[in-house]
Amino acid sequence: MRLVLASQGFTNPEIAKAVGEMVGKPLGEINVAIINEAYVALAGGKDKRWLIRELAQLESYLGGNIDFINLRVCSKEEVKQRLEIADIMYIVGGKQMVLPQLFKETGFDEIVKEFAKEKVVMGTSAGAIVLGKQIEEEAYWKERYGITKEEVGEKTLGLTNFNIIPHYLRGERKKWDREFYERVLERNPFTVYALTDEQAIMQEDNHISFVGGMPEIFD
Repeated sequence: MRLVLASQGFTNPEIAKAVGEMVGKPLGEINVAIINEAYVALAGGKDKRWLIRELAQLESYLGGNIDFINLRVCSKEEVKQRLEIADIMYIVGGKQMVLPQLFKETGFDEIVKEFAKEKVVMGTSAGAIVLGKQIEEEAYWKERYGITKEEVGEKTLGLTNFNIIPHYLRGERKKWDREFYERVLERNPFTVYALTDEQAIMQEDNHISFVGGMPEIFD
């Protein structure tokens, strides 16, 4: 199982180098398939420049083929065929509750698990959260997102035994600081890592490593 969980993707050469080493190919030869349905569920007035910047950063580091796979349009068989040439499945962020439900409905949850056994799955923000373990703390969902645990919907994939908080202390998110997460995750039974936009977690089978420095740890 080879996974990369990040806040914002290829934000620095250190992350790009670590991903290339995990793939086992020069960055200029790496092919990537992008899954980007989560961002379309964001509110219409919300600026989407972050997506343009993130994909521009990806393109600046990876020199192979770049494909977009729309799970709402492609059949399961076509998705598998188009993933055959990809070295990385890159799952973009957005509204995090969208992806678990969509993956389950389309059977993509099983495709992700199979792909990660041989190649690399990289998720950013909500695209990383969907790979991790489901946070069950009622206080976390109520105070961070204003919803109940039941309203979250389909559970995340649980390919790791942890999960992440992306964009830690960035801009308007500074109000959700260490004190806040210590309180709302007080009874959470597994580790949650808070990542800045310059950090990533690499998991290869049962081994994890950190890129861009040590994240904040809530356990």
